[in-house]
Amino acid sequence: MKKPSLSEMTLREKIGQMLLPYQYHIYHDMDTPDKRERTMEEVAGYIEKEKFGSFYMEQVDVHGIDQPDLTAPDAPIMLADDHKKFMEKQDALGKIPAFMTIDAETEGAGKIFHDLSVTCKPLAIGAADSEELAFELGVCIGKELRCAGANWRWAPCVDISNRFALGYNRTYAPDDPDKIIKIANAHIRGVQSVGVAATAKHFPGADRYEYRDPHFCPNIISSDMDEWWREQGKIFREIINAGVYSVMVGHSGFPACDNSTLKGKYRPATVSRKIVTDLLKGELGFKGVVVTDGIVMAGLTGCYDSYEELIIDLVNAGNDVLLGTYPGAGDIIEKAVAEGKISEARIDDACSRILDMKEKTGLFDDDYKKLPYNSSDVAPQTKKVNTEIARRAITKVYDRQNLLPLDKNKIKNVTIICSTHYNGFFEKLSFIKKCIEDRGMTVRLQRRIGSDAEMDEIAKNSDLIIYAAYVAPHQPKGHISLYGEECATYLYAFSKGNEKSIGLSMGHPTMHYEIMANAETFINAYGMSPELMEAFVEAIFGEIPIVGKSPVNLTPNRLIFT
Repeated sequence: MKKPSLSEMTLREKIGQMLLPYQYHIYHDMDTPDKRERTMEEVAGYIEKEKFGSFYMEQVDVHGIDQPDLTAPDAPIMLADDHKKFMEKQDALGKIPAFMTIDAETEGAGKIFHDLSVTCKPLAIGAADSEELAFELGVCIGKELRCAGANWRWAPCVDISNRFALGYNRTYAPDDPDKIIKIANAHIRGVQSVGVAATAKHFPGADRYEYRDPHFCPNIISSDMDEWWREQGKIFREIINAGVYSVMVGHSGFPACDNSTLKGKYRPATVSRKIVTDLLKGELGFKGVVVTDGIVMAGLTGCYDSYEELIIDLVNAGNDVLLGTYPGAGDIIEKAVAEGKISEARIDDACSRILDMKEKTGLFDDDYKKLPYNSSDVAPQTKKVNTEIARRAITKVYDRQNLLPLDKNKIKNVTIICSTHYNGFFEKLSFIKKCIEDRGMTVRLQRRIGSDAEMDEIAKNSDLIIYAAYVAPHQPKGHISLYGEECATYLYAFSKGNEKSIGLSMGHPTMHYEIMANAETFINAYGMSPELMEAFVEAIFGEIPIVGKSPVNLTPNRLIFT
């Protein structure tokens, strides 16, 4: 179909392009006490009224039933083609093709869809340090997302960070703006080359001192403008100039740019005209789509008593798409335009940018939804690229006693000790167990160590001990660290058998410094994809060289929190 012109659209149609609701709110009547499920006729009527320009596709199964966490053990089996058909049926209820949005930020589409690929996380891509592989993985992830019906991905994360912050595991090299630019631009080119819009996030970024999580409370960027332009500003300038289609604005306050306050807190970037319109669209010259981070996050909502005021401020700040709007947001914006609180020119600017991005992505092409491939065609290539990244990513932090490479002929019994607060990690370690068993060894996998006597027994009966830890943002939610019994393991770990022990982090890359500093040998693997796990086993037995370049400072810099 032809891209509609603004003159052909009603005000409500233009406003609808700015709204990005949760699927749950489409399929449930939020005005009823039990939030009853709507009939499909009611769903069609609701979409017709609101005229949504985008849908958040991760929050619904193929039957339209709420599944906030599709990765939970009891979640339904999600297959890409089924989901694609479901979302296309939903899209057909609207007049203008909608964006089908998805995070798929750190591990690709396989975290959601069972027949797609779990890919290496950003830190692994940074450790592999290959623009070519970053591009190729972007192509593969983009194609897999197309197989599931998605066409707008909220990645990559390009924030600088520090060890304590949410973004540390989510970018390619949190200490190195130049590497972030290099790898991110290559990855974005790959994603966008196959008809999926990419997103650089979270503007205006982060800094090296803040560690609070805006999901739960306000946080700030403490940089002055000169420092910001040297680091975070440089990153966004280069990525914007290279052609990223969209930028996501985060909820951090940035007092060097806008020191105004709301309810005693620095104004979040998402509701700052100085940050969104003057800095991002003005000084940086960004012509694409500006999308908010989720507007239900406490770092934003804690600054407002009125949802109506929040919505109006988000639009007037310069955001083009509002992520996670509740029912009634369209009515609020339409009423605000009628009352002169929002100009129709602001609505036209947003709508024009969204339609332009839909055109660039290919949504108006008649054959856009007809793919010359399916998930089974793409998955082998994804695995090939992912395997190459994994083999280049495994990083030797240190090997003080020259334990590596291990001699397979001298190892019969292996014990793997798991430390994590994410229960799924223990289950996933069974793949490392299998990889070692395939090499003719007996492997015992256990959770934690609880006493000196237990440590003595493990050391006596093991030819190799692997201490495998996994700590990562939002797995579970809260501060990124080991605590309680998981932490207590390291009262005993390495006290016996250290000469035949390997410390392994598959999540946070500074575990060697914070809790496993007694290890004589330590490896960073950066994630739980099967390819990374297999590459770790290959590396310790000398089947592949260990060539990963640490994407983080291995000895964290002294941090002063303000």
